[in-house]
Amino acid sequence: MPESEKSLELKLHSPAGVEAIIFHWPLTSGSGADKHDGAYEIVETIRWVCEDVPELKRAMEVNILSDYDTRSYESMRQLCDKYNRAIDSVLQLEKGTSLPATRFNKRPSRGMLKHILTQIYNHAVVDPEKLNQYEPFSPEVYGETSFELICQMIDQIHITEDDMFVDLGSGVGQVVLQMAALTSCKICVGIEKAETPCKYATEMDRLYTKWMRWYGKRHSEYKLMKGDFLKKEHREGITGSSIVFVNNFAFGPNVDHMLKEVFADLKDGARIVSSKSFCPLNFRITDRNLSDIGTIMHVSELSPLKGSVSWTGKPVSYFLHIIDRTKLERYFQRLKNPKLRVSLQGV
Repeated sequence: MPESEKSLELKLHSPAGVEAIIFHWPLTSGSGADKHDGAYEIVETIRWVCEDVPELKRAMEVNILSDYDTRSYESMRQLCDKYNRAIDSVLQLEKGTSLPATRFNKRPSRGMLKHILTQIYNHAVVDPEKLNQYEPFSPEVYGETSFELICQMIDQIHITEDDMFVDLGSGVGQVVLQMAALTSCKICVGIEKAETPCKYATEMDRLYTKWMRWYGKRHSEYKLMKGDFLKKEHREGITGSSIVFVNNFAFGPNVDHMLKEVFADLKDGARIVSSKSFCPLNFRITDRNLSDIGTIMHVSELSPLKGSVSWTGKPVSYFLHIIDRTKLERYFQRLKNPKLRVSLQGV
């Protein structure tokens, strides 16, 4: 390949008026199993900007986005140049109006965010196979949770700006970044101890900030931390959270037991979403299980979603636990009152 071709660039101007994003030619090809397609990424990025800017959509879709050759540098350069001129024109027309502030200081749509997260994952996680190099069913087993599952969780639990979210075993950070973009949580935190996911999470963090700024989209505060979530230094942060997410499907009994000890200190109303339930769905308090975590939580099953995790295509159930200490208080009140003992079965 000629030396001159290696240094060719394709530039996309920001719809928010910040620094342009540069792609280097030749673009990555989508031929390999784990390779992403750089040309497809450019076209999809333009399409998502068009979804945000109706004036641009009308200008681009008529003939520009329907006629290009992803194998030709000249064709892709013309596509980018036409997009750049169009978005520059829109921004120029909007100068001095309130349109930029109202349009570009919002959270991204779910479709746009999925594109952004896929985009940054493809660049940050250069060797996805390394994420699976753990002993099967060990506490460190790595399984990525799907975008759709987190959307389902967001839809089913009421989230406010007072909520604090924590992902225990956050991998490369996708769940935390998604929660930060789509919810008004005060802060979203991820804790991961494995070296490889943490290394990739650092790059995910950098690219997420870069692309969210480029699109002009806001997000809640977030933090991706390296560490063992079972260590003492993280306990206060976890017990102070109101939403806990944990993909504990293959953690094993020892880790689950230690997590239960941490969860026993969560505040009333705190919610835990996990891939394995921390107590039976039909748990009933008796004098033999008064020390069980089930005495202070209600548990229900979220509707199974096919493809909700990366390690199986089968539908995987997730469970919602809500901390409620009045459950145990009601049990003792009924014990004191012989007339209420008959209803103990319902506790």
